[in-house]
Amino acid sequence: MNLGSIVKSSFFASAIFSFIGAFLKITHREGADVFLILGIIGSLLFMATAIYEVRSSTRISHREKTMWTIAFLFLNGFAGFIYFFLGRRRIA
Repeated sequence: MNLGSIVKSSFFASAIFSFIGAFLKITHREGADVFLILGIIGSLLFMATAIYEVRSSTRISHREKTMWTIAFLFLNGFAGFIYFFLGRRRIA
């Protein structure tokens, strides 16, 4: 399994598990905590692999690498969405 597929699968897994967990939590059903924890784990895996992918890129400057790293650390969901759908093609 290469790094690109880990980034993709962890992004989609974190989104799906988080949405299912939020839906179950809103409707007061059992099992919501498990899905939310799986969403957090997927999000952490996505954040770690995406930061590694950005840091090892030779296509962007050091300033942009620092900007992406800070964005992943403090704005994980928003930065992850932008990175996955807009920035990843140019960086990876």
